[in-house]
Amino acid sequence: MTIRSGRTRARGPGRRAVAAVLGGVLAAGALAACSSDPTQKSAGGDAGVLNMYLYQKPKTFSPLAPNNGPDQLVMSFIFDSLYGSDGSYGLKPHLAAAAPEVSGDARTITVKLKPGLKWSDGKPLTARDVVFTYTALADPETGSAQAGKFAAVAGAKELAGGKADSLTGVTAPDATTVKITTTRPAAGLPGLIGNTPILPEHVLGEVPAKGLGDNAFFTEPTVGSGAFTFVDYKTDQYVELKANPNFREPVSVKKVYLKPVTSDVATAQLRTGEMDLTQVSPTDLPTVRKMDGVKVVSAQSPGFTRIALNQSQKRFKDERVRQAFLTAIDRKGLVDKVLGGAGKVVNSSFYGELATSAANDYAYDPAKAKSLLAAAGWDGSEPVTLSWIPGQRDRDTAVTVIQSQLKAVGVNVELKQVQADELLSSYEKKSYDMALFGGGNYATEPSTVATIDACDQAYPAGGNVAHFCDPELDELLSKADSVADAAQRTSLFQEAAKVENAQVPYLWLYNPDAVWAHRTRLSGFEPAGLPTNEVGTWDFANWKLS
Repeated sequence: MTIRSGRTRARGPGRRAVAAVLGGVLAAGALAACSSDPTQKSAGGDAGVLNMYLYQKPKTFSPLAPNNGPDQLVMSFIFDSLYGSDGSYGLKPHLAAAAPEVSGDARTITVKLKPGLKWSDGKPLTARDVVFTYTALADPETGSAQAGKFAAVAGAKELAGGKADSLTGVTAPDATTVKITTTRPAAGLPGLIGNTPILPEHVLGEVPAKGLGDNAFFTEPTVGSGAFTFVDYKTDQYVELKANPNFREPVSVKKVYLKPVTSDVATAQLRTGEMDLTQVSPTDLPTVRKMDGVKVVSAQSPGFTRIALNQSQKRFKDERVRQAFLTAIDRKGLVDKVLGGAGKVVNSSFYGELATSAANDYAYDPAKAKSLLAAAGWDGSEPVTLSWIPGQRDRDTAVTVIQSQLKAVGVNVELKQVQADELLSSYEKKSYDMALFGGGNYATEPSTVATIDACDQAYPAGGNVAHFCDPELDELLSKADSVADAAQRTSLFQEAAKVENAQVPYLWLYNPDAVWAHRTRLSGFEPAGLPTNEVGTWDFANWKLS
């Protein structure tokens, strides 16, 4: 993918006061009065038109690109996938008619599509579209950052190595059947790739594989299979979508505007009715709960907020340094004060019962942190830059707390606000020191952890932005993913969680509850634990506007 140059703003971070929020209301109102922005026409509730908060500016609308939260949120509206997830993060059929059929040896997976599926332009959506999409995703020539997820599929190695033009392990025996064969047992594969957006072969099939990810279609993806179709993206203002008449279920919301504004502005616009649906900071909850005509709902996230330490730098390679940083941060205090208790501290990238096997809780202990840094020979004279994308209250506040607490143990942290393209570019160039971000779904399929931890998943080939590498962990993850027996699989993943806990590939901060607020004229909305909806939790057909 093309990485655009970014820009850095040098305004100071910090928790905004109520006055700032009110200022945002006034500013938003003033803009509404003099702007031709069509989203303002629906302020107060135009029938059938939904204004929704987009927590950062999108960059591209391509499932081939490295994961980027706002991009994924937009794509969840305009593309569909074989599977989404239910409220417990189990697989829920979308384009698929039922749960995947997995053979006894977990080497063959069969997925039946719903009958009569169509693209938004009326063309049939068939199993061939799935074959085309998975082949593109498995082929690094296309610019895909997702190829590693297909490593177990037969023919993936040959495709990635340039020795084949197709992915032989994914076939379409008929128009509604997708058959996947693997080179080893891969029981978790449906959970790993099932939520990937499916692309239209009749639009992109003639485009050369090399550089497919840079095709102009991904800036204006006007043909999709999601509940809504793409209309326009007014840079920095809104993404405009309209209902897809050929979606697999009738959709009653006619139009959606996704608005990239700060969480403060979104909350202020929720009060005035200019925003119908937004994620809110837990610290704003007392204020939001008092708003007339507003309902608050929440869900536990399947991912977590973390800090990546750039381990291509020698100073971060020693695990004692990473352990020290983690021990120096009062993460429980962050949950209690920054999240208002709406979240929990995590000590592993694994989720649920697998994470409980992590032995070390890295409780807040500045003295121990100093001791670990001294043992590792840490040089406190060299500053460390902490980058993050501003605009979310909890993260804006957390970075200042972390800066102070790391300074107390001898780490000189300098804060740096960046935009998404600059942050992604710094991952690829390995030019950042520390980066705070969040998200991911590690609940549906535990082997997803390999996409952020494994040596061969270093960004941009995968999601390992920290450039962490531990061959022992790689071997355990690979072994766990290659056994069919569920109990044995769980045991191996728990063992991997112990190793990961000791190595600290990331500074795990917390698993935040996603708190949503919406105007009561919107019904049928179920909260997603991820603001990106990348796991496909939302059932758009249930959304109604009064």
